Amino acid sequence: MTNDASSSPDAVASVLIVEDRHQTAEQLRREIAASPRLRVAGVAHSVEDGLEALHRLRPRIVLSDLGLPDGSGLEIVRAVAKADWPCETIVVSVFGEERNVVDAICAGARGYMLKFEALDRAAEVVRTVLAGGSPISPQVARHLLTMVDRVQPEAAGGDAPELTPRELEILRLVARGYKREEVGQRLSISISTVGTHINAIYRKLEARSNIEAVAIAARFGLL
Repeated sequence: MTNDASSSPDAVASVLIVEDRHQTAEQLRREIAASPRLRVAGVAHSVEDGLEALHRLRPRIVLSDLGLPDGSGLEIVRAVAKADWPCETIVVSVFGEERNVVDAICAGARGYMLKFEALDRAAEVVRTVLAGGSPISPQVARHLLTMVDRVQPEAAGGDAPELTPRELEILRLVARGYKREEVGQRLSISISTVGTHINAIYRKLEARSNIEAVAIAARFGLL
């Protein structure tokens, strides 16, 4: 079976919602359904149903809660990370504690949004991931910075990747939760230029997302 997502700007990306609260799931469904080039592949209310829907529907994006009635949404995140088609998870949760954030990132989540911030921005968040970004709620970004402050630089893990002063400047802004548009505005550069720098950062740090890039840079003492 072929997934409906492609690199074409006109492609329609399918979204699976895994959320046990029916009212919240419906809010997310309406937000996604109203957005051009996005469609709701399905809605599941448990880990079991979410895993079944994931493999049956093969969505491009999964919006998943962590606190599900029959287990942790981390199971969904891990399953997406192992998918044999292009698929990424965005955690949408009421839990913003550091441990939940770190666990979700380590499991492969591409973004982490708190529900009160994400319900009216679900489509924007999905589009950010499709464009190569890693949306993070500001509160979650603060948890990441707390983690970064405690991490000691690599002692004997090889030389730190060489980032340019501009790349470091951009990465520090990203670590504080700024979106690409906001980074561009603060630095008076275009969004495309920000994207070029971020791609270079990913390549040098061997990272796949903003979150991974921040964690790796922290380990090398770059932040």
